[in-house]
Amino acid sequence: MAHGLEGRTPFLDPEVAAFAFHLTDNLKVRGRFGKYLLRKWLERHCPAAAPWAKKRGFTVPVASWIAPRARELGESLASVEAIAAAIDADTVRTIFTDDAHAERRWPLLFLGLWGRIHVEGATPDAALKSLLR
Repeated sequence: MAHGLEGRTPFLDPEVAAFAFHLTDNLKVRGRFGKYLLRKWLERHCPAAAPWAKKRGFTVPVASWIAPRARELGESLASVEAIAAAIDADTVRTIFTDDAHAERRWPLLFLGLWGRIHVEGATPDAALKSLLR
């Protein structure tokens, strides 16, 4: 993330943040490693966490979560006003039935939820239920 902001619960805790704020720079960063003090603690108390390992991306198996209900979702999403205004129903159905377009499913699913909530006025719970008939 070149220009992103990410927050993870342990580092948002006010007491942890206040503690970290007052640390000297050499306890925060050393060489090419940030969070130096945390890494040293992990090295001693939880070496399985591999605190000095190269940073890895975090991926979620979204495609496999959507796949079992892809056809159903395609049908439901084709009728969402926000999607129907931009993409024809057959294209939406194709995206959810042809695995060659699997990377487009997640953004369309969220556009559909957003549309149901912010354009059609559904509650978040009702929006989700309407897509998963």
